[in-house]
Amino acid sequence: MNSALKLAIAAVAVVIVAVVGINLLPGQGGIGGPGPSPSAVPSPTPSAVPSPIPSPTQSTVNFTGSFAPRTTYTIDRQDVGARLTFAVPATGWSTVGGVGGDPVFIGKNVAGGGDVFDLYFSPHLVDNVYTGGCHWHGTALDPPVGPTVDDLATALRAQAGPGAPAPTAVTVGGHPGKKVELSIPKGLDVSTCDSDGDFAIFGRWYGGPSGTTGAAPWTYGNGQHNTVYIIDVDGTRQVIDTMYLPGTSTADRAEIDQIVASIRFEASPASPAPSS
Repeated sequence: MNSALKLAIAAVAVVIVAVVGINLLPGQGGIGGPGPSPSAVPSPTPSAVPSPIPSPTQSTVNFTGSFAPRTTYTIDRQDVGARLTFAVPATGWSTVGGVGGDPVFIGKNVAGGGDVFDLYFSPHLVDNVYTGGCHWHGTALDPPVGPTVDDLATALRAQAGPGAPAPTAVTVGGHPGKKVELSIPKGLDVSTCDSDGDFAIFGRWYGGPSGTTGAAPWTYGNGQHNTVYIIDVDGTRQVIDTMYLPGTSTADRAEIDQIVASIRFEASPASPAPSS
């Protein structure tokens, strides 16, 4: 074997030894331990699909009893001139009317109170107003109040007397209107007011064609405060009366505001066509 061949074989042997040695070395990744595992590629997390919120039960107010909070109720009565929905925000609200021809009053008796209601809301159909207040018999406005929101708001402010706050603009259920603040004069004993035949009432208005046989709103106590919402619903005047007695807490009064905010006016469903 000549010298050149020996050198070539030796060089090949050196290369083989070097390659084997490199393969036997520990992996790169720090002293004393294996290198980091390759980062796992996370699987895409599916977007969370929110569970549907159950639709609240809807019930017609044709009963006497309590209301369930955050449940939608419907009032659909010709004697109140409206079909509307509402929800109460808390327990304690009930009705003593709504059955047959009874007026619809939805109120709350504050714990420990002796009155039927310490606060309420009630829809009304208003045809005319009285000018006499406590002694309202025979004082129906003549000619009767006009049909618009402003007509009624102006008449009620005049009824309240000098110093009464001016009506303010409001929106209820997406419809424009006016809000009128009315208070029974301090020191007046409402038990001395004219009666509708059953109860003494500080008479502000009446509804219905029979007119002067009764008065509204109902009177629950001395110093009663009424906030009257007069709303133009597609050209028809709708009235929502709310009331609270002196001493009613701010929190309870705020519940009235929440109820008013929940009100929606709806078209009455069409009567089914008679079968042929």
